[in-house]
Amino acid sequence: MNVYQTVQTSGNFWPPLTAPLLYQASQGTPCRPSAQHGISLFQGLEEQMAEHAAQHEDLLKEVRKHFVLPADSSVIDFLTEHRAIPQILLEAVPWLKRGFGPNAVFHLRAPVDDSGSRTLYAVTMWPGTVRDVRDALEKFDDTWWIAWSRRASGYLTFTYELV
Repeated sequence: MNVYQTVQTSGNFWPPLTAPLLYQASQGTPCRPSAQHGISLFQGLEEQMAEHAAQHEDLLKEVRKHFVLPADSSVIDFLTEHRAIPQILLEAVPWLKRGFGPNAVFHLRAPVDDSGSRTLYAVTMWPGTVRDVRDALEKFDDTWWIAWSRRASGYLTFTYELV
């Protein structure tokens, strides 16, 4: 006696296929993009780079109008390496003038520390008392800098120097 049925199933009863298959039995050869397609990716790149460099140079000219830069190229090199910082400095100018007064003089310095890293310091030259300059810096921090300091990623510090 044969206990097994001639057609055995696993218990899964699949409905008959009524929809077309989701894949093709054979696949065509993929086409390689033409060389012309690769060239089109780089078309206009030189012009874009020149335009970007000109925009950066315009920002540096604006920074020079509001800040005193040292004779060496340390600050310019820093601002070229950190392209977001010039825009932040320009946005900070009205807030600095409100906090420190319209006649305040601002210097930029980019010294190299012991570990070889660089931070840009925007230094306010202050002829008044320590209490007055600390109040002005606190006002600047509270009204603008704390909210926007993340954009500088720790590369920019606003401070003062008594003269």
